[in-house]
Amino acid sequence: MKNHVFFFGILFFLMSQSGFGQSSEYQSYYSQSNYIDLPVVTLKENFFGNPIYFIEGEKVKASEVRAYMEIMPGDANDFSQTHTKAITGTAISLSGQLLIFGALGYAYDNRNRLNNQIVGNWFIATTVGGVGGSVGRIMNRQSVRKVNTLIENHNYLIRQDELTKPYLKMDFRNNFLGEKIDIYDGPNLLSKNRINQYMLDYPEFEEYFKKSQRNQNWSLAMGLLDLASTFVFVGYILSPQIQSSAPSNILLPLTIANVGIGVSGGLFRRAARNQTRVALMKFNFGDEFVDY
Repeated sequence: MKNHVFFFGILFFLMSQSGFGQSSEYQSYYSQSNYIDLPVVTLKENFFGNPIYFIEGEKVKASEVRAYMEIMPGDANDFSQTHTKAITGTAISLSGQLLIFGALGYAYDNRNRLNNQIVGNWFIATTVGGVGGSVGRIMNRQSVRKVNTLIENHNYLIRQDELTKPYLKMDFRNNFLGEKIDIYDGPNLLSKNRINQYMLDYPEFEEYFKKSQRNQNWSLAMGLLDLASTFVFVGYILSPQIQSSAPSNILLPLTIANVGIGVSGGLFRRAARNQTRVALMKFNFGDEFVDY
């Protein structure tokens, strides 16, 4: 019996030492900053709003980015799943847009004989497409936000010992007239005065952030136009004229204007986000960052 107790005692000691050795090796790996040779990753949104990735100015696959992020396995898994969700959201959004354009084509083909039945069919298809497109856009936007955060955290992890100034991050959120981009130092939201001071102190940051600000202003203008066109569009749909008689030919121009303004606003918002990312990469990493 004593021999068995002694044997299990020795076995437990060896297993404990093995686990401690692995833990010490793991901690030593990080304490010695062996991951310092890992490259920083840059995120960009393409024309469709999907995330694409660059390392040292070269485009890389999401799987390669995931491999670098394996130093934090939980983040790597989140990154992979969220990247896929962003792509899926875009597919749903595009399907909704195609339905809207199909409905517009249907209305255009019947423009010389518009009646309430044709307008009703068009309205139903446009509404379904709009709802589907909105669901897809929300899925894509939330996923890109999360991917953005994961990459910012990864870049900070592998370069935190080399940083000589605050590490700035970004976030974006919808507001009544489009989108607002916020800049953070850790958990602290930077004021406009602080951002302006950084722009004075760091010319490269100023160069790209001013481009972002211009596109944000254009996005705001598109948001105002979109709101105005939506009010006109809804007012026309609900007007007694369209409910009691054949619709006039103003319906198609209103629809085209509404869609065009929405697409233009999306282009400006995406450009603003991408330019903000470049500005922050310039600020955080200086010459190490290679523009895409």
